[in-house]
Amino acid sequence: MKEAFFIARKIQKSMGSKVIGPLLKLSIVATAMGMALVVLSITSGKGLQHAIMDKFRALEGDFTIQAYSLNRTEEWRPIALEDSLFTELSQVPYVDQIFPVVQKASLLVNPNKDVFESVQIQGFTTGNFEYFQESFTTKGSPIDGRYGCWISSTLAASLELEIGDTAVLTVLKGQRSLPRLINTKIYGIYTSGLDEFDRQNVLMSNVDVSRLNGWNNHSVSVYVVHLNTPEQRGTLSAYWNALVPYDLQVSALESRHPAIFGWLALFDTNIVLVLAIVLIVALSNLITALLVLIIDRTRMIGMLKAMGAPDRMVLQVFQWLSLNILVKGLLIGNAIGLGLSALQQWFKWIQLDPSTYYIASAPIHFDWAWIIGANLAFILVAYFILLIPVRWIARLQPIQSIHFS
Repeated sequence: MKEAFFIARKIQKSMGSKVIGPLLKLSIVATAMGMALVVLSITSGKGLQHAIMDKFRALEGDFTIQAYSLNRTEEWRPIALEDSLFTELSQVPYVDQIFPVVQKASLLVNPNKDVFESVQIQGFTTGNFEYFQESFTTKGSPIDGRYGCWISSTLAASLELEIGDTAVLTVLKGQRSLPRLINTKIYGIYTSGLDEFDRQNVLMSNVDVSRLNGWNNHSVSVYVVHLNTPEQRGTLSAYWNALVPYDLQVSALESRHPAIFGWLALFDTNIVLVLAIVLIVALSNLITALLVLIIDRTRMIGMLKAMGAPDRMVLQVFQWLSLNILVKGLLIGNAIGLGLSALQQWFKWIQLDPSTYYIASAPIHFDWAWIIGANLAFILVAYFILLIPVRWIARLQPIQSIHFS
């Protein structure tokens, strides 16, 4: 092994050929560019996954508890968990917060401009409001008055409303009742980045929304559950379904948005495809460079064999050379990929369309398990594939190799 490493180092230092030197450098560059592309696909793909998931989790929790229904209607019937069951659920491992939310369908009207939008009023507790403010961009002040509300920047622009303005809510208490007109003062404006949510939701105190529904203060539309560890969502959802009464259902976030989470799952497939394509291209370059190097050093191989060097030692010489090219390319590629990812994370140069991607700038997430795994996969696959051209050395005869020109 030491002899093979010594010879490989000597060959590496003497690569001054006008053909061999540039070819090996080109192989290093190709490997580096490929690895940089893989790292960027991981950091950007995982970043988009985490950013979108975090937005949906902040808005809707990891799962919800609501009345069981075969037909999805605009408004759920009221539910109320017993205090003992609520306490038991709050103490389940991985649970961070449980927020009761009261919902009400309504029309939000700007009487001065004669414009309106169909909205869903979300009745939040004080804790839920604080959680929402920590997660999203908001401006304004806490609600201080009956039927005060927060609206999204999307609704504010559509209805030409500002903080301090008074709008009108048109609500029904029942299917046969006459509509009620409720004045609501705008105390704040939020931006979640999820266009569908922003276009439809108005935030209000849960006490006020209960009053609009004609419910008591213990009745809610849905319980929103936030976990410390979202990876446990699927397991806990099934566990909670066994705990709650038969007329309630527990829905995980994925089951409420199957299309979006199916789309996010495709990101992992895309990353694997990028890695596979890069491996094919980079290994093609490495194999070509290694074959040219073997041909260039055929006489040296013959002399080593004539002096009694075993085939294994000669093979190890070229394995060291191929490993050197591979490691240099991977180091440079990782540096480029991680560097560009860090720059995007700091400066947010690449902007996205929020209506399509739910976020304004390309997010970055350094998933080290994926990055290290991609590097290990690259090294292992390359090592075994590069054995193919190296094994060709064993077929070379010393006499023919020495006379090779």
